[in-house]
Amino acid sequence: MAMPSSLLSFHFPVPTTFNTRSSGTKQNLRSGSSKIIACVGEGTAPLSNHSNITTTDSLSAGILTKREFPEGVWKDDIIHSLMSSNQGAAAAAYEKRVESLICEIKGMFRGMGDGETNASAYDTAWVARIPAVDGSDHPHFPQTLQWILQNQLEDGSWGEEKHFLTYDRVLATLACVITLTQWRTGGTQVHKGIEFLEKQIGMMEDEADDQRPSGFEIVFPAMLNEAKNLLVDLPYELPSIKQIIQKREAKLKRISTCVLCTAPTILLYYLEGLQEIVDWHKIIKLQSKDGSFLGSPASTATVFMRTGNIKCLEFLNFVLMKFGNHVPGHYPLDLMERLWAVDTVERLGIDRHFKKEIKNALDYVYSHWDERGIGWGREDDLAVIDVTAMGLRILRLHGYNVSEDVLKTFRDQNGEFFCFSGQTERGVTHMLNVNRCSHVAMPGETVMEEAKLCTERYLRNALENVDAVDKWGLKQNIRGEVEYALKYPWHRSLPRLEARSYIEHYGPNDVWLGKTMYTMPYINNGKYLELAKLDFNNVQSMQQKEILELRRWWRSSGFAELNFTRDRVAEIYFSIASTMFEPELATCRAIFTKTTVCLVILDDLYDTHASLENIKLFNEAFKRWDLSLLDRMQEHMKICFLALYNLVNEIAQEGRERQGHDVLGYIRNFWELVLEAYTNEAEWSEAEFVPSFHEYIATASISVSGPTLILICVLFTGELLKDHILSQIDYRSKFAYLTGLIGRLLNDTKTYQAERGQGEVVSAIQCYMKEHPEISEEEALEYVYTLLENAIADFKCEYLKTKQYVPNNCRRLFFDHVRLMQLFYKERDGFTHSHDREIKERVKKVLFEPVA
Repeated sequence: MAMPSSLLSFHFPVPTTFNTRSSGTKQNLRSGSSKIIACVGEGTAPLSNHSNITTTDSLSAGILTKREFPEGVWKDDIIHSLMSSNQGAAAAAYEKRVESLICEIKGMFRGMGDGETNASAYDTAWVARIPAVDGSDHPHFPQTLQWILQNQLEDGSWGEEKHFLTYDRVLATLACVITLTQWRTGGTQVHKGIEFLEKQIGMMEDEADDQRPSGFEIVFPAMLNEAKNLLVDLPYELPSIKQIIQKREAKLKRISTCVLCTAPTILLYYLEGLQEIVDWHKIIKLQSKDGSFLGSPASTATVFMRTGNIKCLEFLNFVLMKFGNHVPGHYPLDLMERLWAVDTVERLGIDRHFKKEIKNALDYVYSHWDERGIGWGREDDLAVIDVTAMGLRILRLHGYNVSEDVLKTFRDQNGEFFCFSGQTERGVTHMLNVNRCSHVAMPGETVMEEAKLCTERYLRNALENVDAVDKWGLKQNIRGEVEYALKYPWHRSLPRLEARSYIEHYGPNDVWLGKTMYTMPYINNGKYLELAKLDFNNVQSMQQKEILELRRWWRSSGFAELNFTRDRVAEIYFSIASTMFEPELATCRAIFTKTTVCLVILDDLYDTHASLENIKLFNEAFKRWDLSLLDRMQEHMKICFLALYNLVNEIAQEGRERQGHDVLGYIRNFWELVLEAYTNEAEWSEAEFVPSFHEYIATASISVSGPTLILICVLFTGELLKDHILSQIDYRSKFAYLTGLIGRLLNDTKTYQAERGQGEVVSAIQCYMKEHPEISEEEALEYVYTLLENAIADFKCEYLKTKQYVPNNCRRLFFDHVRLMQLFYKERDGFTHSHDREIKERVKKVLFEPVA
């Protein structure tokens, strides 16, 4: 089915200028002619909506067919029952703690150097093996040997104390036992270590293969041979040991010694386990700039003991200068630490407190960006897919120029993606980060599209396995993270829903799994979580007060007396509160909610509760900005007009204070455009006329009201908007057009069948079928879905492209509105059917249910 190339570049029929400064004249939206409009001053007091208004008994006069809507969920009594009772006390008590946490976390960002991590008993044991360079019979780093002697755990093992993983403990303990035996010291510790190994080696087979540390099957059997040569008494004939030895032998057969010494691969990380096949003269060519081999102290120590390479020794000295008497499993970790810390504060919804720190961290990462990808640290010659994908996504979202080409490093000829170049290892965390990255693709970026398809398959398969674990870490709730990412990808995820979800899934005590277990305290830290919870609850408490005020406005405007429309104040407020949630945007939230309420009511009014004659009277009164026509209106239309009149004046007055000039004409322009679109649709309905597809889209993309709503609310995002900025986002812009198009197509695909059952004959599907009578309804719907998918892709691109010249909060309003529409229309019309369990739960979690 052909896709017209003109449709996605089509623009609204609008005047050539949208000057925000009112004058005595304004352009007619269709003809372009000027006419005088009597404008009420911005300081005009709001008129009572109950002046000369009787009861709702008269509302039936002149009403057309009545459309039934489900009852509103969030009535006043429900809201009051869910609200926190100690809001003021909680806010006062938390304020000092919040300030303290912000200060501490800023200190963590400022303190980021080469990466904070814990000791690795395994790597420390390898460094402790190095004999003194002066030839004496002592270790070159005696402090590392002392560390081993002093850090044996109560059960006789060495390793990560707070988390027990048999593989990890056995590996670290064997390394320490061999080192102590080699130096003929620590007999008591050796005896206890052997006892531990005798008990636990056989238990390894009970743990999942996915929790076996990276390279375990290479280094563990090699160390067993060393232990045997040192006459360490171990159960070498256990079936589990024989199985691991067989795995090593099979893997060694697949390793090309030529490739091992000519190109950086993950094998450089395990050289201590490959000593019998390494050409030590050739391997030096693959040494990193900092003197290490992939940042691994154990591997680097082995190369030094084999070659005496001075740069290896310099690296080990550098690491010990930082850590004193021990070494970590990998160092530096500077790129990983900064990217994950930024990702953590963003996902937890607390990033607004750390804008400067985030900018500094990303500038640092970008300064070390490589078109072949990046690794854990700046000197790593081997790129890692999850660090690269995390970097690509975050840098692109923050406006840095990065290409999808970095992902080609990790793709094989079959279009599958793996953790390292030339390897076949994959893990849930790695694939999750690649999947999250794939959603910030620009149109035409085929590698990102391939990555999305590949990772979705992998992650869905992982979810089907109830015992699935992550190969690269022990995370508190990796399943929950994956489920959220697949259900709510970036372009459908609302910030407060994501924050709420990640607060529940984030693990402050999570550990990472490389060659050994390790922790990253600047990534997994209880301070992040504590601040996120306090911040979420404080924001929620503030929002509850706002929603009560908006409910009072709803009642005082007379809307409760209208029996033909939907009471969706809470759902509408949720729409903006779940995106533009910051305390300083309270006015923006109020205006968004009030404007949307009026748009919904007038849409319902024009659809089925006003005759064409009454609609034209309403339009005329609005164009003239003249209250004298109120006497000719029916009572329900008086309520609507006075509410709109008061609201526009209220917004104009507030807008004048924020922007420093008159904005009444600017606001009325947009309202006239929407009312005209509503009128066109009413005329089509009256005549049972089905317009052409293009004519329908031109009108319906306006009547869906998204662009009008946003272009009014942008005045209240805290930014001074000059005309040249507004021209980038107004109705002439691709931003605004795509917002309207996406909103309309989402709405139509989920509502056209129900509305057709109520007598409506116009929708995108029906208009397209009229132009193409040879196609079926299913084919027309498929066409509209394809158009929608392309529009969303273009919209994402526009969002990413405009960062340099459109203020961030303006971009957010557009983007988050489209996110919201996708959320509400995911399955069906979730706005009308807001009583659906999933919609209710979202509203409740964001607005009423504090996090514990």
